[in-house]
Amino acid sequence: MKRWIGMAAALVLSLGMTGCGAGKEQKPAAEQTEAVTADLEEIRQAVQDAYGESYIPSAPYDAETFAALFGITEDMYETYVAEGPMISVHVDTFAAVEAKEGQADAVEQAFADYREAQLTQAAQYPMNLPKIEASQVVRHGNYVFFVMLGTPSAEAEMEGEEAALESAREQNQIAVDVIDSFFS
Repeated sequence: MKRWIGMAAALVLSLGMTGCGAGKEQKPAAEQTEAVTADLEEIRQAVQDAYGESYIPSAPYDAETFAALFGITEDMYETYVAEGPMISVHVDTFAAVEAKEGQADAVEQAFADYREAQLTQAAQYPMNLPKIEASQVVRHGNYVFFVMLGTPSAEAEMEGEEAALESAREQNQIAVDVIDSFFS
């Protein structure tokens, strides 16, 4: 049931975004020159709302913890919002950064490095591997996000690794679509 609700939410979001761009050529986010400002907490809340009760991150990361986890220090950002799970068996994470001028590439690389480290350490909790593999780093100008959210369906997990990975990608895409909607 949760899978169908998640898929329906993703479909509604994607259909809504399709109609907004009609008649305009869309540039990739990295090529956009217009200054876009976004409220990271508003984006986080919209992502949380999209997942409803399935949104697991509930432990906000202070600046020290954020720097230790991601390697992103205070001199690299204007503001950030990040939270992860309270229980270490979960890996669900949402992190958003408004990078300082000239620091977006470094923030993006730090998130990519964190993602790679999670893949390397996945043997500790192999049930999280599809979710980790489905995680994404998303960038819109100076705004950079790390998203590792959603739960693959139990049916997909029983069908095997490929089905579980596809389900995890669909789940993670819900957050990516919400983020993208703030920048289109």
